[in-house]
Amino acid sequence: MILSRNSSLPHTLLAGLLLLGSGLLPAARAGNIVQDAGFESADPTALPGDSNTFTSGQSIDGGIWTVTQGTVGVDTATSFIFDGDKSLLLDGDNSGPDSVSQTLATTPGQLYAISFWANADVPNSFLVTFGGTAVAGVPTSIAQNGFPGSDPLSNSSRFVLYSGLATATSASTDLTFTTTAFPTITSGVSVEIDNIRVSAIPEPPALVLAAIGSAGCLLYGLARRRLSPG
Repeated sequence: MILSRNSSLPHTLLAGLLLLGSGLLPAARAGNIVQDAGFESADPTALPGDSNTFTSGQSIDGGIWTVTQGTVGVDTATSFIFDGDKSLLLDGDNSGPDSVSQTLATTPGQLYAISFWANADVPNSFLVTFGGTAVAGVPTSIAQNGFPGSDPLSNSSRFVLYSGLATATSASTDLTFTTTAFPTITSGVSVEIDNIRVSAIPEPPALVLAAIGSAGCLLYGLARRRLSPG
């Protein structure tokens, strides 16, 4: 290939590599640090179709997730499941507030991406905290898309993926979900969550600098090629 002195290709390549470096940021997140993220270990003796409840101070799965206030339920192979065989019911006493929490091993100063799937069939207030601070980006209520299907997983498409960001301030951080539901005579009483993920986001400068370095090497090679005789 012969390049003219005014060719825009080097600049295009540079811009493309910079965008690639920025685009790698979400994909380069570390693995999920949440244990029992889909609640599949919860209520291990439950039979399919059970919806058992746990009260404040109890663990739903042998010490991983703990109910910190109110009553929390575990739905097992019912129409309230998003994925797998179980989901968590966060208004087990039909009002609330009801909370469930897990203590995560974290790095002080590290930014974390937090996501989960949720659905509701009742008006509700909702809060996710990370180390006691509300997670930025998570709404204050879960969308009421309902659970009209009668079979397990039949309402999966009605769950919504929610996400937000939070920074750890210590080596151990409590991730807490809290719901207060407002059931009416015509509504259900379910606010379900499932498939929770918390993963560290790498520092942006590292990836951006790597992209710039790659672009610089490529541009240097192109420049030498352009200036070479013949």
